[in-house]
Amino acid sequence: MNVPPRFRLLLILPVLALAAFLLWRHFAPAAAGPGNPRLSGNIEVTDAEVSFRIAGHVRERLVKEGDRVGRGAVVARLESADLEQEVALRQAEVAVARATLAELEAGYRAEEVAQARAAVAQARAELTRAEADWHRQRALFAEGAVAARETEALRAAFDIARGRAEEAGQRLALLEKGFRPEQVAQARARLQQAEAAMELARTRLGYAELTAPFDAVVLAENAEPGEFVAAGTPVVTIGVLDPVWLRAYISELDLGRVKLGQTARVTIDTFPGKSYRGTVTFIAQDAEFTPKNVQTEKERVKLVYRLKITIPNPDRELKPGMPADAEIDVAGRPAS
Repeated sequence: MNVPPRFRLLLILPVLALAAFLLWRHFAPAAAGPGNPRLSGNIEVTDAEVSFRIAGHVRERLVKEGDRVGRGAVVARLESADLEQEVALRQAEVAVARATLAELEAGYRAEEVAQARAAVAQARAELTRAEADWHRQRALFAEGAVAARETEALRAAFDIARGRAEEAGQRLALLEKGFRPEQVAQARARLQQAEAAMELARTRLGYAELTAPFDAVVLAENAEPGEFVAAGTPVVTIGVLDPVWLRAYISELDLGRVKLGQTARVTIDTFPGKSYRGTVTFIAQDAEFTPKNVQTEKERVKLVYRLKITIPNPDRELKPGMPADAEIDVAGRPAS
């Protein structure tokens, strides 16, 4: 039967309209409506680029990609011979400073005091003898029995003996009194300074070992043995693969229906037909425009909010960077 073109067009238009509606329903991203919001994003992990605090040559890297590391495990070391020598030097300085302080605090030895007392006694005896000789010589000189030169020589010997006796007495008094408090305080300060320098050297030596800050899996090897790395240069990248999380964005119109703790069904292209159960664990407080420079009244409905869906990943099937889709169960109760 021949159908006029006008009637044929009337039959085709409803079919085209229905097809367009179905395509729009299939591809529309996160549109507001009574159903569950559907979002798209990428799988991300909590990661860290682990680096040394000091510069140096990498002596060894103890892990490779895919290795699991525990918190505090050593993942790399720097050449540290110079740092070890610095520690040894500072330890020797501490030992010297400690011995000096102990000697000052203990005072002079008894043997030294005894020797000083003996020296005082000897000096005083010599002074007594010199004084007697000089007085006798002076009397003879007054009688004209001896020359003036001999008398002056004995006077000089008396003066020397008197000076030695005074010096010996002063030394004995110093030994009996002990060291001055200022000397002890200075020695104690030098010891503290040496100990601080030793602790700093030990700390720097500790920086030659690079440890993992948390339990993780090695995601990347960023430096090889023998390389010179500056402070802060990544040596390995580690990440937590269980759980992982999906970074996605939701429209402003759907924001009011999404709550923290709600469950989500997550799917990825790698495993068609398989889904993963996630939980909404973060919703941003600030909106972002899509695109960011569109701020007209008509386009403000396209404001989006970043959210985070945390997903258990015990089998490590979800990898960083994988594209993923999620459907949030807004009708169900938040997960406990």
